[in-house]
Amino acid sequence: MLNNQKASKTARIRERAFWLPVIEQALHHYERTLKHSGIVQNLFSDSQERSPFIEQASCSLVWSEASRLAEDDLLGLRINRLFCPTPLNALALTAQASGNIGAAINNLTRFFPIVSTQVKLEMRLLDAETEIRLQPQGTPHAQHIEAILGYLARLLTQLDLDNQGLVTRVNLIRPDSELVACARLLDGPEAVSAEHYSLVISRDLLDKPLASADPFLLPRLTEAMQDLLANLPSSDLVEQVKRRIQLLLGSGDVSAERVAVPMNISPRHLRRKLSQEDTSYEQLVDEVRKEAAVRMISEGQLSLTSIAYELGFLDPSSFTRAFRRWTDMSPTAFRRKVTQKD
Repeated sequence: MLNNQKASKTARIRERAFWLPVIEQALHHYERTLKHSGIVQNLFSDSQERSPFIEQASCSLVWSEASRLAEDDLLGLRINRLFCPTPLNALALTAQASGNIGAAINNLTRFFPIVSTQVKLEMRLLDAETEIRLQPQGTPHAQHIEAILGYLARLLTQLDLDNQGLVTRVNLIRPDSELVACARLLDGPEAVSAEHYSLVISRDLLDKPLASADPFLLPRLTEAMQDLLANLPSSDLVEQVKRRIQLLLGSGDVSAERVAVPMNISPRHLRRKLSQEDTSYEQLVDEVRKEAAVRMISEGQLSLTSIAYELGFLDPSSFTRAFRRWTDMSPTAFRRKVTQKD
């Protein structure tokens, strides 16, 4: 029964519909169009095209047809050279306004849901490097994952204004025979065959200030991105609730009532709906606090006491106990691990 429930949730995964015009625009460079695919034309009606989401299976079918029409198995990696959609431009602007490269990367991962619902970004600390791993949600098409990988590689290259080699290598699920072509499309980083997709960056450059930093624009851009996240149309109730909790952190009131009312449902109904998703409101508050705590400590811009109050804890000791429960480490030890360099 549990496996069936998990399968059902996976089947509900959808993608932002803006990817359709992105793919269509890219095909123009091949003098092709999705209108040349009878399968795609039969799949989407005018009303479906206006929906903010498309089903994951439908998105994968579009990628398959686009690759076939373009006769290009590297379409996903190449697409960042052909067209850049507005959500990625907004994400890039926020990253470029950040104070240093580390803060820029944190903003990339923090606000990435405005770009894709089929892939989540996860930061992993290696010995002398940091890995940005692309975690598939459900079963997205490989071309979709590679498109995101290419866009991220391009964006990180733009942050590396002095060409110091911020991205040291890119991991792809590709055979060795295709890696030279992949590296060429990624403009420099070494391409390595692996069992996952990720970008590996040098930790020595994370503290480097950005010449593009703008302390006047950054808080305004960040506020706009937070608002986008909170109001982003979502087929996932859990994600909707988490986004609204994020906006309430630090206000002193993260009650279910303050989340439910803007969604036009009662707190009781909200709790019942979350129970059907095998979670609870309290559990989601805990998850959001954990994610925010890890991000804020990694950014290194606030003291641990300030972070505790920003997250709505009554005192720093309560925050320390919660952080130990989340990570088996104290906030101080975690910050030391994040900032240590070989």
